[in-house]
Amino acid sequence: MLSAENIRAHIKATIDSFLLAYEDGRDANDSSIINRAVTPDCTRQLLPVSLCEALGAPPEFLMPNDLYQKLFTDDLSLGGVHNTTTRHLVVDLEARRAAVSTTQEFKYHNGEVIPLEFAWTFCFNGDGTKISKVIEVADSNGVMKMVAKAQAHAHAQKVNANAAEVPEPTGSGASGNAAGIKASDDIDFAKSG
Repeated sequence: MLSAENIRAHIKATIDSFLLAYEDGRDANDSSIINRAVTPDCTRQLLPVSLCEALGAPPEFLMPNDLYQKLFTDDLSLGGVHNTTTRHLVVDLEARRAAVSTTQEFKYHNGEVIPLEFAWTFCFNGDGTKISKVIEVADSNGVMKMVAKAQAHAHAQKVNANAAEVPEPTGSGASGNAAGIKASDDIDFAKSG
């Protein structure tokens, strides 16, 4: 049987592994790392409810591991988490629960940084080596900024994909095509129609 101190040490190590998975996944460009400290049936709940509503998610929505990994994959395409700092760790050994607050930065590939704050509550398996439930109280302003940037990025990709599908005009103009546009010119089709 494990001692209380062993379980406490396991819980602290599991929390560290969970929180650093955001940075380690970024460093390795491997989204599967995000699930390394959780049980296969772990669920994640995002709060506050007002943020869920703003994101179009139901208030009591529980994310399974595969969905969370997909969202993390999407984040990695834009940047990643840096400088995670933990504060105010509280461990309840009897209930196999813990809570902690964090600050971190999401750095985009273009250099832009969004500071983020979270409060986390974790439920653990019996020996404290895996997390079975995550309740994440997110920084609503930071998350909404990230969502806006992700939507802008997705829109730009769609515009670029549509531009790539436009057939090359035929005929002759100043540059050898009917429109007089060189193939290397950048065109914003969203503005030009």
